[in-house]
Amino acid sequence: MSTPTSQVRIAGVGMHPWGKWGRPFVQYGVHAAREALKDAGIPWTDVDLVVGGETVRNGYAGYVAGSTFAQALGWNGARIATSYAACATGAQALDTARARILAGMSDVALVVGADTTPKGFLAPNAGERWEDPDWLRFRLLGMTNPAYFAMYARRRMDLYGATSEDFAQVKVKNARHGLSNPYARYRKEVAVQDVLG
Repeated sequence: MSTPTSQVRIAGVGMHPWGKWGRPFVQYGVHAAREALKDAGIPWTDVDLVVGGETVRNGYAGYVAGSTFAQALGWNGARIATSYAACATGAQALDTARARILAGMSDVALVVGADTTPKGFLAPNAGERWEDPDWLRFRLLGMTNPAYFAMYARRRMDLYGATSEDFAQVKVKNARHGLSNPYARYRKEVAVQDVLG
C-alpha cells in the first residue's frame, strides 16, 4: 500500500437507471460499478478496495454487499468492506473508502451501492428489539416512515423556525437536478407552490 495522503478524488461515477426492473440488486450494482470504472478509465484489476453499500432487506448478500459485488465483478484480490446506515449508507460507504485512502491503506477504491425494495412501506426486520427506536415507532405506534419524517419536520419547525417553504425548496432543488440526469426517477421541474399544493 501507499504512504498516507491528504488527497482523495472521485475519478468516475456510474449509475443504473432508476425504475422497477424486477432484477436482483447485485445486477444494478455491477452495472453502476462498471460504468464508474469506465468513466474513470480504471481497470477493475487496479481496484484494491471494494466498499459495498446495501440494506438488510436483501438478505445475506446485502449484509456482505462488499463481497457480493466483488464476487459478481470477478474476484481480483481487493480488500472488502460493507456499510449499512439506512438512508446514510452512501455517505458512510464513501467515508470508509476515503478513510482507508487517507490512511495509506488503499490506492483505488470502488464504492458500490444498490438496492431493491418491496412494494409499500418499509417495516423493520422481524424480531423484537425494545432498544431500537425505529422498531418501537413502527411496532407500538404503527408509524410509517412518512409519518415519522413528518413529525421530525414539525419538530424542526418548532425548534428552529423552519417553514413549509424551506422543506419545499428541497424538492424544487432535487427536481431541478434530476432534469439533466437521464437515469433519475423524477424528471419534471416543480415550483415551491406545486410542492405546497
